[in-house]
Amino acid sequence: MKKYLLLTAYCLLLTVFFSCKELQPVTIGGVSNVKVINISKEGIELDFDMKINNPNSVGVSVFPSSFDANLGGISVGKIKLAKRTRIKAKGEHTSTFHIKSDFSKLNLTDIASVLPMILSKRADISLKGNLRVGKLFYKQKFPVELNKSISLSK
Repeated sequence: MKKYLLLTAYCLLLTVFFSCKELQPVTIGGVSNVKVINISKEGIELDFDMKINNPNSVGVSVFPSSFDANLGGISVGKIKLAKRTRIKAKGEHTSTFHIKSDFSKLNLTDIASVLPMILSKRADISLKGNLRVGKLFYKQKFPVELNKSISLSK
């Protein structure tokens, strides 16, 4: 019995030792499938999909992370990946993000920049923050900075 316990512990130790590699940065591929839910003088609400690429040879989990979001140069607050997402080894996964902004807190200069954005139906979205990625007990943060031009048509 003691012999089997020792053998199991040794195998477990070797498995942990050989599987602990430094994680390569998980990257964001881009924004797609932008859906405008509501656009009015009170604010803008939209959903969009974002590709997350895993270059590692092991599957990883992307934990709930938040980003500072700007839409057309105007801060719309924080957006959040709401649930943990698993990504296979050397794979990619698409997660949905939701933005809801409130234009009532904007000053006069910000309102002047919102009107051309609504009329042109195009806006630049920028995200800045850290993506939390990990495997088992090992977690690491990777900085993310994304700038993309999107269409605001319904």
